[in-house]
Amino acid sequence: MISILIGNDTYAIEREVEKFKTQTHPLWRDFNIHRFDASSLDVAISAAASVPFGVGSKLIVVENCDFKQFGETGLELLQILPHLPTTTHLVFTAAVIDKRLKVVKHLLQFGKLKEFTLIPPWRTDLIESAIATTAKQMNLSIARDAVSYLAVAIGNNSARMVSELEKLAIYAAGDRITKESALALVPATTANSFQLAEALLRGQASVAIKVLDELLSRAEFPLAIIATLQTQFKTWLWVKAALFSGKKSDSEIASLCRLSNPKRLYFLKQEVQAVSANCLSQALSILFDLEIALKTGDKPDSMLSALLRITQLTK
Repeated sequence: MISILIGNDTYAIEREVEKFKTQTHPLWRDFNIHRFDASSLDVAISAAASVPFGVGSKLIVVENCDFKQFGETGLELLQILPHLPTTTHLVFTAAVIDKRLKVVKHLLQFGKLKEFTLIPPWRTDLIESAIATTAKQMNLSIARDAVSYLAVAIGNNSARMVSELEKLAIYAAGDRITKESALALVPATTANSFQLAEALLRGQASVAIKVLDELLSRAEFPLAIIATLQTQFKTWLWVKAALFSGKKSDSEIASLCRLSNPKRLYFLKQEVQAVSANCLSQALSILFDLEIALKTGDKPDSMLSALLRITQLTK
């Protein structure tokens, strides 16, 4: 079998490789699992072409591929793919893949492609879904508000998601995981764009300055930060407008505001209660202007003055 694991979620890729390892015979595992850098493709293919020691199968992992470096020589080496022993599982890992390359086309003829992409940090709905799904796979019972908090505290860090759920499972000892236990055990130790959005909404200039400084010091992509802020302020504006229009049904408002999780509406209502629709609209206008400015050459330093204008609106 041949697998091609692609994506920027290196933790998820490593977990997939660990699954493959369990398919080898435990008594012969140390002899039949080999990892090679892409620069050693010739040695990796030679190992893949040999039969395993003892019984069971053999796992060969070729890491850090960009496939371009294989060239014509690599393409020649890979002609052996259809003739590899059935006891060999050959795995290629890479951040990206260019399907136009000859060597990639050849690989895809015989291998199964699987992608592992990190969820964008501003898609909290997808992050919440991933946390809920992982908790279910771990046979954990977890409250919805706990999932919402974890999505903000953890972000799109899949490795931390698993480790924090494991910690919460030990603490809960079979009981339902609550938001209170999540708050106690899973600190939001690093700033994220949603904390920045909340600071802007509440007119907290000093908090906004601190969070933005931390985000930029971690080399967060400025346009990604702005995209998150725009999404959050759009949601707040939709909720405020729906409430202003006199709509009573939560399900109707959730549908109108495109909320994948209708239960989130309760918290959104509380968040926008003291802010006018006009303020939210003006804040969005500032964010769109800031996006254009960044795309046309302004430096990230220009973000601060624009965001402070929003805190003046919402204070």
